[in-house]
Amino acid sequence: MDQLALNSIPIQQNCIFHTKNKLAFIQVNEISSLPNSNIFQCVDCFEQDLQFRGANYMLIQKIIENSDSDFHYKWPPLNDQQIIQNIHLKAKNLNSTQSVLNQINSYFTQLKDEIIKKIDVAQKKAINQALEMPFGKEQILKRYQEISQIQNLKSLLMQDQNKSFALYQKSCKDFIQQVELNKAKNTQLLQELLNQCDKIQQLIDFDRLNKSKIFLLDFLDQLNFFEDQTQSQVSSDNNLNNNILPQQDNNKIDQLMKLISNKTNYCSEEFLNQIRQQMQKLSLFFEQISFDKMNQEGKKAIRFSELNDEKINNVNEYVEHLIKLQDDPQHLQSVKNSFQISNLLNVLDNKFNFISNNYRDNLMRYLIETYPFSKNINTDEMFSEEQSFNILRSLETNYIKEFVKIVKKKQNLNENGQNFDNSQTYRVQQKILESFIFEKSELENTLKQFPIFDLLLLKGKSILNELQFQKSNFNDGNQRIEIVKNMNNQFEISLNETNYQGIQKGNETNCISQILERDKKYIFRIQFQKGNSGYFIIGLMKNENFNNNKGYFDGISYFFKIQNNKMNYEGYQGIDKFVKGNKTQLLDENITLELRVWLEGQQVEVLNYPDYSYQVVIQDEKKQNLSQKDLCLYFYLRDNQQKYILKEALIVEQF
Repeated sequence: MDQLALNSIPIQQNCIFHTKNKLAFIQVNEISSLPNSNIFQCVDCFEQDLQFRGANYMLIQKIIENSDSDFHYKWPPLNDQQIIQNIHLKAKNLNSTQSVLNQINSYFTQLKDEIIKKIDVAQKKAINQALEMPFGKEQILKRYQEISQIQNLKSLLMQDQNKSFALYQKSCKDFIQQVELNKAKNTQLLQELLNQCDKIQQLIDFDRLNKSKIFLLDFLDQLNFFEDQTQSQVSSDNNLNNNILPQQDNNKIDQLMKLISNKTNYCSEEFLNQIRQQMQKLSLFFEQISFDKMNQEGKKAIRFSELNDEKINNVNEYVEHLIKLQDDPQHLQSVKNSFQISNLLNVLDNKFNFISNNYRDNLMRYLIETYPFSKNINTDEMFSEEQSFNILRSLETNYIKEFVKIVKKKQNLNENGQNFDNSQTYRVQQKILESFIFEKSELENTLKQFPIFDLLLLKGKSILNELQFQKSNFNDGNQRIEIVKNMNNQFEISLNETNYQGIQKGNETNCISQILERDKKYIFRIQFQKGNSGYFIIGLMKNENFNNNKGYFDGISYFFKIQNNKMNYEGYQGIDKFVKGNKTQLLDENITLELRVWLEGQQVEVLNYPDYSYQVVIQDEKKQNLSQKDLCLYFYLRDNQQKYILKEALIVEQF
């Protein structure tokens, strides 16, 4: 700062803050942001300004002294002040013509020296390699002698001639036989020697070296400090217009040109011709490239060249579309809302298609991805009967499920060969015709197509009022059992030992119905109320054993226990073969069990009603017990307050 004050050029203005000081700095940047600020500073201002930003200020003295002879990096204000510095650096390197000539001479002198040095090094290296070649004629001959053992044969032939001929011949013969045993090994060794001789001949490839020389000379021809751009362009244009291109038999260049000129690159002919020209100049370099593994393993180049322009444009549009899907959410939404995809989804979403959500999502993704191809589909003519389609599409799911049930029922009737006259629907039809006047053929045709009444569970005939129950004398059951009908006309069968004074209290006894008919199909639906132990047994027993033994001794019973508000299977009383559910499955204690009985068909089973997700049938080895003539519905009773509630008793045509 002191030097600045001494080397001064007269500046008339003094600092307004330090009136003894002349102005030293001027702010030349960021003035617009501080319209009321002072843009000048003196030396003392500079010393006191702790926020001083040198990049925004210039020395007034430097401006006055050097404005005619130098660049000022801070002036004028720019978005990038580095530009002025770069201009300065570039200008410093632009010398006079003589300086340029000196640089050219220096460049070529240095280039020649370096090229000559490189050539000298390469020459000496080649000479040394030739002198040190591992296999000259002498070395090859020496190796042959080692393998063949020809010198040993020579020694044998020149051995002491005073030996008898027999010994002489034997020693030679033994040696030859020994060598003959190594025939395979010697063949391999001498073949390797032959291969090495071939390699020696290939070590010096003068044809390749001559190509390298031509390439270097051609490359030196292209050294041009001041290329005439205009003339170069004219020459290039003339070549293009006249189609005069060097035609060389260069398969590798052709292969590279196939990659570059792929139709999907949309390269211009002008660009491709320039590329080929330059590649032919560098053909020696390309000769060094191996094209054996040009493609990835198992992959081949896509044969776009075999597609016409229309197909290529479609491919290009498809690729652009995929890129937009990745980068532009609005494009994705636009495709989703397109007319074609909306119409296709209307068909897809028809409830009659029963398509899973997963499949729909996958198909939706596919339609979106392939939209460039599907957008041209004319969906206006999609339907032959659009009104009918819309009617079916508007059906609620429950209606569709019921319709499918009807169709399945018709198929089952056809597959089972059931005649319509034997169907449940036919019998309902007859009842309808008895009460209403319909055209019989029309009604029959409609019901044949839609056998709706075969879908309905035929409840059959209720026999609840026809049942008669008996109390067994066994263990004083007749004194302990109560049989009443509740307000719903349901049987309630229980033990009431409140007034019982006998000795059989807490002992097992039986309650049975009248004898069941063998050809009838019975359904009994029963609920249970727990007594002391919680044990229950339902099933069948022989009438003749009614007053003598426990009912489950007949082996046609289902045994369970109610505990912790659940119904647990106990088993091993005949009805023990699981069709649905398993032995560990727990049922709610308030559930209704359905006992099915068809003696003639040897069918007795217990199910949970109305779900039917639990089904236990009589074991095969117990079915012989069903041949008895006097089997009755049987209830096991033991505990006080234990109760069976028989809610329904039906005879049905089928289960």
